[in-house]
Amino acid sequence: MSNTPQSVERALRILLSFDAEGQDVSVGEIASLLDVHKSTASRLTASLRRHGLLERTPGADRFWLGPEVARLGLLALAGRDLLEVARAPMEALAATTGETVALAILDGRELTTVAQVDTTHVVGPRPWIGHSTPLHATSDGKILLAFGAAPLPEGRLVALTPRTLTSRPRLRRELARIRERGWAEADGELEEGLRGVSAPVLDPGGRCLAALSVSGPVYRFTSERVTEVARACLEAAVRIGSQVTPTDGALLGGEARTR
Repeated sequence: MSNTPQSVERALRILLSFDAEGQDVSVGEIASLLDVHKSTASRLTASLRRHGLLERTPGADRFWLGPEVARLGLLALAGRDLLEVARAPMEALAATTGETVALAILDGRELTTVAQVDTTHVVGPRPWIGHSTPLHATSDGKILLAFGAAPLPEGRLVALTPRTLTSRPRLRRELARIRERGWAEADGELEEGLRGVSAPVLDPGGRCLAALSVSGPVYRFTSERVTEVARACLEAAVRIGSQVTPTDGALLGGEARTR
């Protein structure tokens, strides 16, 4: 069809117009963006919805990015092979610990969760997939820092809670301890009452591809359980890493960096 390239161009303009987390738009706003009639904008929106690229916001005639955009973006960030081999070990780890399990990588200068298996408990961490968090405030972020998948953050280390590490010397000392024992812990450093442990996913060449974490509320994930859960997390991370090749991590943070 002669108008197919124009329709593709318009669809791309709609998707690329979303530049803020949680942003939503109406058909009228899309029509104004494209300088087309509302009926044309409505047809484009319907087509994007059919393919999962847009979805309607709850309780309003507005739209935000759909799950297919997130899926494609995460595949680009993490690589299909890594996500596929991680699924079974993550599910087994969640079943063993009873807590939420996540896989995270470096995205720019922050940590981004690319896969998650939820706890069966009613109370647990919120969905993290696609969300970015500061490296210094999470157990998985500390893993990426400790094992060379990310450089130390520049500028001031922001305190997200009273427990967040904001001293660079203290952070460096903690990273050294993490490298020695092979796993990291964060206790209320990202959110009050949230505890997490993480282990590095290393490819057969020893390169840190990602961080595997287990997290839950401190009243359930008690300090007495930390070592046990960390050991299970380490075993699962080794299992994942043993099944990937060095090229699977080509997009995950570049070459190992000195700290």
